[in-house]
Amino acid sequence: MEFSGVFDACFSPLMRDNIVGYKYFLFIKFRDLIYIDIKSVGSIIIPFEDLMKHKYLKMYYELSILLIKNKNQVIEKIAVDKYYNVERKKTLYKEERDWFINSAYFIQDFATKVKKVEYGKYYIYYNINPNDLRNMGVSNAMDIDKFFEVLWIRYGYEQARGMNDMLINYTNMMLEYNIKMIGDEIEEIAVSQEDNKNIINLLALNDKKGMNADVFCLLYKNVISIEGQKKFAKYAKFN
Repeated sequence: MEFSGVFDACFSPLMRDNIVGYKYFLFIKFRDLIYIDIKSVGSIIIPFEDLMKHKYLKMYYELSILLIKNKNQVIEKIAVDKYYNVERKKTLYKEERDWFINSAYFIQDFATKVKKVEYGKYYIYYNINPNDLRNMGVSNAMDIDKFFEVLWIRYGYEQARGMNDMLINYTNMMLEYNIKMIGDEIEEIAVSQEDNKNIINLLALNDKKGMNADVFCLLYKNVISIEGQKKFAKYAKFN
Protein backbone atom coordinates (compact mmCIF):
# COMPACT_ATOMS: atom_id res chain seq x y z
CA MET A 1 0.00 0.00 0.00
CA GLU A 2 1.07 3.57 -0.70
CA PHE A 3 -0.14 6.41 1.54
CA SER A 4 -0.15 10.09 0.65
CA GLY A 5 -2.22 13.23 0.95
CA VAL A 6 -2.44 16.96 0.42
CA PHE A 7 -3.34 19.11 3.42
CA ASP A 8 -3.76 22.81 2.61
CA ALA A 9 -4.65 25.17 5.46
CA CYS A 10 -4.93 28.87 6.27
CA PHE A 11 -4.17 29.93 9.84
CA SER A 12 -4.52 33.12 11.89
CA PRO A 13 -1.27 34.35 13.48
CA LEU A 14 -3.34 36.06 16.20
CA MET A 15 -4.05 32.68 17.78
CA ARG A 16 -1.37 30.00 17.85
CA ASP A 17 -2.19 27.11 15.52
CA ASN A 18 -5.68 28.48 14.87
CA ILE A 19 -6.67 27.06 11.48
CA VAL A 20 -9.42 29.18 9.92
CA GLY A 21 -9.82 27.22 6.69
CA TYR A 22 -8.48 24.04 5.17
CA LYS A 23 -8.97 21.25 2.66
CA TYR A 24 -7.54 17.78 2.31
CA PHE A 25 -7.21 15.17 -0.43
CA LEU A 26 -6.13 11.80 0.98
CA PHE A 27 -5.04 8.74 -0.97
CA ILE A 28 -4.25 5.08 -0.33
CA LYS A 29 -3.09 3.16 -3.40
CA PHE A 30 -3.43 -0.62 -3.17
CA ARG A 31 -3.31 -3.27 -5.88
CA ASP A 32 -4.64 -1.53 -9.02
CA LEU A 33 -7.12 0.54 -6.96
CA ILE A 34 -7.02 3.78 -5.02
CA TYR A 35 -8.96 4.92 -1.96
CA ILE A 36 -9.76 8.65 -2.00
CA ASP A 37 -11.03 10.79 0.89
CA ILE A 38 -11.75 14.49 0.28
CA LYS A 39 -12.97 17.10 2.74
CA SER A 40 -16.70 17.88 2.35
CA VAL A 41 -16.99 15.26 -0.41
CA GLY A 42 -16.54 11.81 1.13
CA SER A 43 -14.59 8.71 0.22
CA ILE A 44 -14.62 6.09 -2.55
CA ILE A 45 -12.51 3.37 -4.11
CA ILE A 46 -11.93 3.55 -7.86
CA PRO A 47 -9.46 1.97 -10.31
CA PHE A 48 -6.14 3.80 -10.21
CA GLU A 49 -6.26 4.28 -13.97
CA ASP A 50 -9.56 6.19 -13.59
CA LEU A 51 -7.92 8.61 -11.17
CA MET A 52 -5.09 9.25 -13.63
CA LYS A 53 -7.67 10.16 -16.29
CA HIS A 54 -9.24 12.78 -14.01
CA LYS A 55 -6.99 15.86 -14.38
CA TYR A 56 -8.10 17.50 -11.13
CA LEU A 57 -7.65 14.45 -8.89
CA LYS A 58 -4.46 13.46 -10.75
CA MET A 59 -2.99 16.89 -9.91
CA TYR A 60 -3.62 16.44 -6.18
CA TYR A 61 -2.43 12.84 -6.20
CA GLU A 62 0.86 13.74 -7.87
CA LEU A 63 1.33 16.61 -5.39
CA SER A 64 0.69 14.20 -2.52
CA ILE A 65 3.49 11.90 -3.71
CA LEU A 66 5.92 14.84 -3.69
CA LEU A 67 4.95 15.77 -0.11
CA ILE A 68 5.46 12.36 1.50
CA LYS A 69 8.92 11.02 2.39
CA ASN A 70 7.87 7.43 3.06
CA LYS A 71 4.73 6.52 1.13
CA ASN A 72 4.77 2.96 2.51
CA GLN A 73 4.47 3.99 6.17
CA VAL A 74 1.26 4.58 8.09
CA ILE A 75 1.03 5.11 11.86
CA GLU A 76 -1.68 3.78 14.16
CA LYS A 77 -2.97 5.75 17.16
CA ILE A 78 -2.26 2.87 19.54
CA ALA A 79 1.41 3.13 18.58
CA VAL A 80 1.31 6.89 19.13
CA ASP A 81 0.19 6.49 22.72
CA LYS A 82 3.22 4.31 23.40
CA TYR A 83 5.99 5.60 21.15
CA TYR A 84 5.09 9.02 19.74
CA ASN A 85 4.36 12.46 21.13
CA VAL A 86 1.84 13.66 18.59
CA GLU A 87 -0.52 16.60 18.74
CA ARG A 88 -3.66 15.06 17.25
CA LYS A 89 -5.87 17.34 15.17
CA LYS A 90 -9.22 15.90 16.24
CA THR A 91 -11.14 19.10 15.50
CA LEU A 92 -10.22 18.97 11.81
CA TYR A 93 -12.27 15.83 11.22
CA LYS A 94 -15.89 15.04 12.03
CA GLU A 95 -15.11 11.56 13.27
CA GLU A 96 -12.41 9.96 15.39
CA ARG A 97 -9.51 8.91 13.15
CA ASP A 98 -6.86 6.45 14.28
CA TRP A 99 -4.46 6.09 11.34
CA PHE A 100 -2.27 8.88 10.00
CA ILE A 101 0.88 9.69 8.02
CA ASN A 102 3.82 12.02 8.55
CA SER A 103 3.78 14.35 5.56
CA ALA A 104 4.66 17.89 4.56
CA TYR A 105 1.71 20.23 4.00
CA PHE A 106 0.76 23.64 2.62
CA ILE A 107 0.13 26.42 5.11
CA GLN A 108 -0.95 30.03 4.49
CA ASP A 109 -0.78 33.04 6.81
CA PHE A 110 -4.27 34.59 6.95
CA ALA A 111 -2.87 38.11 7.43
CA THR A 112 -0.06 38.18 4.86
CA LYS A 113 -1.58 35.64 2.43
CA VAL A 114 1.88 34.06 2.14
CA LYS A 115 1.66 30.32 1.53
CA LYS A 116 4.50 27.86 1.94
CA VAL A 117 5.33 24.21 2.56
CA GLU A 118 6.03 23.13 6.12
CA TYR A 119 6.86 19.88 7.90
CA GLY A 120 6.50 18.78 11.49
CA LYS A 121 2.79 18.63 12.36
CA TYR A 122 0.61 15.54 11.98
CA TYR A 123 -2.40 16.68 9.97
CA ILE A 124 -3.30 13.79 7.65
CA TYR A 125 -5.58 11.22 9.32
CA TYR A 126 -7.47 8.48 7.50
CA ASN A 127 -11.09 7.59 8.26
CA ILE A 128 -10.47 3.92 7.53
CA ASN A 129 -8.30 1.14 8.88
CA PRO A 130 -5.94 0.46 5.94
CA ASN A 131 -6.02 -3.26 6.73
CA ASP A 132 -9.71 -3.31 5.78
CA LEU A 133 -8.81 -2.31 2.23
CA ARG A 134 -7.20 -5.70 1.61
CA ASN A 135 -10.64 -7.26 1.15
CA MET A 136 -12.35 -4.31 -0.52
CA GLY A 137 -13.03 -3.59 -4.18
CA VAL A 138 -14.34 -0.76 -6.31
CA SER A 139 -17.22 1.26 -4.84
CA ASN A 140 -20.63 0.76 -6.43
CA ALA A 141 -21.62 2.93 -9.40
CA MET A 142 -24.18 4.95 -7.43
CA ASP A 143 -21.64 5.94 -4.77
CA ILE A 144 -19.06 6.86 -7.40
CA ASP A 145 -21.52 9.03 -9.30
CA LYS A 146 -22.54 10.76 -6.06
CA PHE A 147 -18.90 11.33 -5.12
CA PHE A 148 -18.05 13.07 -8.40
CA GLU A 149 -21.29 15.07 -8.29
CA VAL A 150 -20.43 16.41 -4.83
CA LEU A 151 -16.80 16.93 -5.87
CA TRP A 152 -17.97 19.29 -8.62
CA ILE A 153 -20.35 21.11 -6.28
CA ARG A 154 -17.65 21.61 -3.62
CA TYR A 155 -14.59 22.11 -5.80
CA GLY A 156 -15.96 22.93 -9.22
CA TYR A 157 -14.70 26.51 -8.88
CA GLU A 158 -11.14 25.19 -8.70
CA GLN A 159 -11.61 22.93 -11.68
CA ALA A 160 -13.24 25.69 -13.73
CA ARG A 161 -10.85 28.58 -13.02
CA GLY A 162 -7.82 26.89 -14.52
CA MET A 163 -5.78 24.22 -12.83
CA ASN A 164 -2.56 25.20 -14.60
CA ASP A 165 -2.14 28.29 -12.40
CA MET A 166 -2.87 26.22 -9.29
CA LEU A 167 -0.36 23.59 -10.32
CA ILE A 168 2.30 26.23 -11.05
CA ASN A 169 1.79 27.81 -7.61
CA TYR A 170 1.94 24.46 -5.84
CA THR A 171 4.98 23.40 -7.88
CA ASN A 172 6.86 26.63 -7.11
CA MET A 173 6.25 26.12 -3.40
CA MET A 174 7.44 22.53 -3.66
CA LEU A 175 10.59 23.63 -5.49
CA GLU A 176 11.38 26.20 -2.79
CA TYR A 177 10.75 23.59 -0.10
CA ASN A 178 12.90 20.94 -1.80
CA ILE A 179 15.75 23.42 -2.38
CA LYS A 180 15.66 24.32 1.31
CA MET A 181 15.60 20.64 2.31
CA ILE A 182 18.59 19.88 0.07
CA GLY A 183 20.44 22.88 1.51
CA ASP A 184 19.75 21.71 5.06
CA GLU A 185 20.97 18.20 4.24
CA ILE A 186 24.17 19.52 2.65
CA GLU A 187 24.79 21.75 5.68
CA GLU A 188 24.16 18.80 8.00
CA ILE A 189 26.65 16.66 6.06
CA ALA A 190 29.23 19.47 6.13
CA VAL A 191 28.84 19.93 9.89
CA SER A 192 29.09 16.18 10.45
CA GLN A 193 32.28 15.96 8.39
CA GLU A 194 33.77 18.90 10.30
CA ASP A 195 32.89 17.24 13.62
CA ASN A 196 34.54 13.98 12.51
CA LYS A 197 37.70 15.85 11.57
CA ASN A 198 37.75 17.80 14.84
CA ILE A 199 37.21 14.74 17.03
CA ILE A 200 40.16 13.01 15.33
CA ASN A 201 42.33 16.08 16.01
CA LEU A 202 41.17 16.19 19.64
CA LEU A 203 42.01 12.52 20.14
CA ALA A 204 45.48 13.18 18.72
CA LEU A 205 45.93 16.15 21.07
CA ASN A 206 44.81 14.00 23.99
CA ASP A 207 48.16 12.17 23.83
CA LYS A 208 50.14 15.40 24.07
CA LYS A 209 51.90 16.35 27.29
CA GLY A 210 49.94 18.81 29.42
CA MET A 211 46.54 17.74 28.11
CA ASN A 212 44.09 16.83 30.86
CA ALA A 213 40.37 16.08 31.10
CA ASP A 214 39.41 19.68 31.87
CA VAL A 215 41.28 21.10 28.88
CA PHE A 216 39.97 18.33 26.62
CA CYS A 217 36.40 18.99 27.78
CA LEU A 218 36.76 22.73 27.13
CA LEU A 219 38.12 22.16 23.63
CA TYR A 220 35.50 19.49 22.91
CA LYS A 221 32.59 21.75 23.78
CA ASN A 222 33.98 24.60 21.71
CA VAL A 223 34.88 22.80 18.48
CA ILE A 224 32.22 20.07 18.28
CA SER A 225 28.70 21.12 17.23
CA ILE A 226 25.67 20.51 19.47
CA GLU A 227 24.47 17.75 17.12
CA GLY A 228 27.96 16.27 17.06
CA GLN A 229 28.09 16.21 20.85
CA LYS A 230 24.83 14.25 20.85
CA LYS A 231 26.32 11.78 18.38
CA PHE A 232 29.49 11.29 20.44
CA ALA A 233 27.72 11.38 23.83
CA LYS A 234 28.00 7.64 24.41
CA TYR A 235 31.78 7.85 23.93
CA ALA A 236 32.56 11.17 25.64
CA LYS A 237 31.69 11.11 29.31
CA PHE A 238 32.37 14.30 31.28
CA ASN A 239 31.65 15.02 34.94
